Amino acid sequence: MKQYNTDTEKMEKSEDYKPTYIHEQHNNNCQQFFGPISNCTFMMPAATPSSKQKPKVVKPKAKTDRKSSGKPMTLKYYTHGKNGVLMRQRKMVHQVFKMWKRWGWIDEQTAIEDFDAFFEGVPKHCNITWTGSNTTILTIMLQKLLKQSYFEVQTGCAARSLVEQQFGKTANFDRTRLDNDMEEKINITLFVLDPQNYDLIFHNSDDLSKVEDIQDAAIQEILAGHLRSTKGI
Repeated sequence: MKQYNTDTEKMEKSEDYKPTYIHEQHNNNCQQFFGPISNCTFMMPAATPSSKQKPKVVKPKAKTDRKSSGKPMTLKYYTHGKNGVLMRQRKMVHQVFKMWKRWGWIDEQTAIEDFDAFFEGVPKHCNITWTGSNTTILTIMLQKLLKQSYFEVQTGCAARSLVEQQFGKTANFDRTRLDNDMEEKINITLFVLDPQNYDLIFHNSDDLSKVEDIQDAAIQEILAGHLRSTKGI
């Protein structure tokens, strides 16, 4: 800005024109003048848009993690898309269903459809009532099943959560509460569900309607290695 008043320089050097109420300047966008001013052109800066607008609120990005459905997990065992494989898997699961009922591990009101659902790997309440003598059997058995290669690993699917959320029981990992009979029945369950043992147990029969309940003694003999895969049960 150009100053044309010849007395301006004198006035800038004088403190007589400075108002007593002004001690210091805090506004960097303004200039204070102490004295009369003439022949000057003043340009005021335009107000910045941000001075009149509220700051934008940055919303946090939505989490990509799948929200919990609120339903308990199930075991991922069935393989859909391969009818032959799925048929065999169902046959093995149905054999376990019969054994668990015979052993008194699940109640008689448990439906085969609900038992099937427990092996789908989809969160769901399966309405299976555990009636075994203690929850250690269920806890240890599920713990062993989840370690088998024929079960797919799933995040959040653990023996403790299955026992507590799916069956409504308190998990117990105290193996001293298992006797030899309980241990043997757990091993039979694992053996029957193993796809590699299908031919030994069912003789490669894919007709589900003709499947009879394989008795424990026959499976125990296979486990002990006393029966060959070609010998009838």
